[in-house]
Amino acid sequence: MGGDTSLASTLLRGSPLRELETVDGGGWAYGRLGVALVSLFVGYHVLSLLLHVTPHGGLAKRAKEMIGLGLKTGAYIRASSTVQTWSMFAPNPHRSNTFVRVLAEDRAGQIWDLGHDMHGRRRYPYVFYDRMAKINRRLAERSTYLEPYAAWACREWERMHGGEPARRVHLVKISSRVPPPQVVVPAPEKIRPSWTTVGHDPLRLHLKREPLKVFECALLREGQLSPERRAQLGLPRAPKGHYRPVRDRAAERAARLERKNRKRGDEE
Repeated sequence: MGGDTSLASTLLRGSPLRELETVDGGGWAYGRLGVALVSLFVGYHVLSLLLHVTPHGGLAKRAKEMIGLGLKTGAYIRASSTVQTWSMFAPNPHRSNTFVRVLAEDRAGQIWDLGHDMHGRRRYPYVFYDRMAKINRRLAERSTYLEPYAAWACREWERMHGGEPARRVHLVKISSRVPPPQVVVPAPEKIRPSWTTVGHDPLRLHLKREPLKVFECALLREGQLSPERRAQLGLPRAPKGHYRPVRDRAAERAARLERKNRKRGDEE
């Protein structure tokens, strides 16, 4: 290489500057005890991952459960934050497309689609993942998400309509069954004769509608803009009692305890 002193040339072809020190006269980075401990840890880690990610059924189910309970591999997986799920590779993929349509009812009783679901709004193929799609899909899976989401929808309507609150928010589950692979449709003329059939059109599938829940915006906790938020947005002040904040249960318990102690002190 002549006078080439680049870093790549030094690393690839340069001679060592000095002899590296070794432990116990060998080439290991650690002594025998360190090697043994690291080997045990690596083996335990690999075993824990295998027990966690391999199928839980079959003939080995009982043996896996005994080993996992004996070695506490489940607790280790959770403590090390190495929990993994392989559900997306399972042999039973989703057989339906599910969305939650979010509808707002204004003070006049007119229904408006807020456009939160992805049905008919996403162009295929798409490059960027819209996280709103995941949130919307999860609404149909977890009923505990419905109330806080409806409260947010009420606040958004109020914010975007000059401080005028909506009357209600309707959450409607819409779904369509994914046809089996053998079901195909004729290809449009513009791509023939290269293609004679194509996959199904998701927008032409029959939609099933199922009302999930209706929320009154005036009754929802945090379903209204707070006075401070209205002032920040330059909105007119709301009537007294318009805002219903989340109940501070810890403060309520403390207040009850204080009243109880005060009453007990007065009696004494």
